[in-house]
Amino acid sequence: STKRLLAGRQISSAALTAIQGSTVATLTFVLAVAQFGISGLVVRATLQFWGAVAFLALFCTLAAFYIQNAAVRKSTPTRVGFLMGTEPFFGFVLAHLLLNEPLTVPSLIGAGLVLAGTFAGIWFESRT
Repeated sequence: STKRLLAGRQISSAALTAIQGSTVATLTFVLAVAQFGISGLVVRATLQFWGAVAFLALFCTLAAFYIQNAAVRKSTPTRVGFLMGTEPFFGFVLAHLLLNEPLTVPSLIGAGLVLAGTFAGIWFESRT
């Protein structure tokens, strides 16, 4: 786990996030080239598309890595994992509030299951 690997080492959450982000980017690039070839990586898209990609990479990936790395220093890895698992719930809520996504029965059930699983996991962890 990240907490075990960091034990006794002086590395900032930002540095660890940079290592994780560059590892993900490198492995993704290698796998994409292996599957599609270099010419298969050409994407003709609008500036709006690339802005959305940059937003997702920065805020939904790197920011999440940073928050997780900072949180794992102050809590247990299990608890951090459970809390990070609520990301789909917050995505669901924000999509409804900001993008007027509909609230459907399956999505409400899914949100309830995510929250129930998170709280059950935290409760069981606190009992051990």
